[in-house]
Amino acid sequence: MQALHQILRTFIKDYGIEGGDALNLLRKKWPATVGEPVAVHTFPDTIRKKVLTIIVDTPQWLHHLGFFKKEITDKLSPYHIESIRFRVGRLPEKREDRKAVEDIELTEADLRYIENTVRNLKDEELKEKFRRLIGRGLAKGKKCKD
Repeated sequence: MQALHQILRTFIKDYGIEGGDALNLLRKKWPATVGEPVAVHTFPDTIRKKVLTIIVDTPQWLHHLGFFKKEITDKLSPYHIESIRFRVGRLPEKREDRKAVEDIELTEADLRYIENTVRNLKDEELKEKFRRLIGRGLAKGKKCKD
């Protein structure tokens, strides 16, 4: 009979998802690893079979980073990354940005707009989730204007 940790290790390796710990560490050290200018436009998304997929925020940055693929891959060798691939996508929101949006006060007009939008929903839980979602969107729009 095999121990559970051996079964899990085999399962993780067979499905190519062994990079979880390395990915978490890499995400924490991403700006120091690739440099702040690159880190602002990228995010280490997944590791599968020693291949790191990096989300890039614009096609222009994706094109630019293609020229530095070898250098970036070399910097990632301590994380057992053998290859990288890029894909354009939306970068996750940073916690600091999320907090800044939550601190923005909504106007009375904003609150009326939210209430008018959700008033026909019957489910109170769903109504509250939509209130938060719309409020967050309005606050984010105000933050972008500042």
